[in-house]
Amino acid sequence: MKRALLLLLLSACGAPAAPPAPPPPAPDPEALRRETAEALAALDRDFALHWGSLEKTAAYRTLRREHVPALRELADANGPRALTALRVLARLAPEERFSDAARAILYVTALEAEDHFARWGVLSPKGFLPGVYGSELLACGKPAVPFLRKLLSDRRRALVPGSGFEEANRRQGDRVCDYAWVLLSSILGRPTDYPADPEQRDPRIREFDLGLDRKR
Repeated sequence: MKRALLLLLLSACGAPAAPPAPPPPAPDPEALRRETAEALAALDRDFALHWGSLEKTAAYRTLRREHVPALRELADANGPRALTALRVLARLAPEERFSDAARAILYVTALEAEDHFARWGVLSPKGFLPGVYGSELLACGKPAVPFLRKLLSDRRRALVPGSGFEEANRRQGDRVCDYAWVLLSSILGRPTDYPADPEQRDPRIREFDLGLDRKR
């Protein structure tokens, strides 16, 4: 009887509780930075495939909340991947705020270094057709004006490879200053025609730049 009672008590107590599982290791900041840089490089490289629809890409889906600090760090540094980092943050972490001026700086820096201007838009005597980046820069509004104005003297050729507008782009000799001029005109509500000859555009750009001084 005593033996049965002892067995009953032991079974009621059950086995000792297992120790709690150790917490998962903290993410490696360097690994997160590396993963972030790789994803942004893929998004830039494949832009012509997704045309700005980042959420639809495999590269975007590799980024998680733990990558937000690395994304913010890259955007704030205003380096080669800063604009893409900004655009990813707007979707992945919209609470990460940037002023219109800060966003304008990132867009204009990217415009200055661009090698595929179709994503900014297409220039023609019939008017300006904004691209993904061009539309987003226009949305920054007047805070973009002082930064864009610095590009009015940039005569570097602005190419649109593989866009279907290459022939017109070549004939017109489109340049960075032309994009800056048309974008500024759009922001300030001063529509302008776009002569196909750069020699006809140059005096208009100079007059436009001087007009900005007179308006200050």
